[in-house]
Amino acid sequence: MRNIADFIEQLEKGDDPFSVWVYSSKGQYSQFSKQGNKISTPALQRALNKYLQVVVEVNNESDEDAFLLLPEVHAVVPVSFRDGQVQSLTRPN
Repeated sequence: MRNIADFIEQLEKGDDPFSVWVYSSKGQYSQFSKQGNKISTPALQRALNKYLQVVVEVNNESDEDAFLLLPEVHAVVPVSFRDGQVQSLTRPN
């Protein structure tokens, strides 16, 4: 588990684009924002202020990583994320 502030700082320093998804209903997430890394950071902050469960899907060349952000406890958890759903929690690399 990581701290949300550290995670956002890493996103801001990185070059990988990412998408922001927010929990909608019945285990399904809806896309909140899909932009480049610098532009999406304010959108990510808005999502964290508004929603209890936020998924950040990082789209890098090697593979796609996804993280569940839980603002209530300021935690970031790596997850397997497909088709708008969290499939399972995963171990950090």
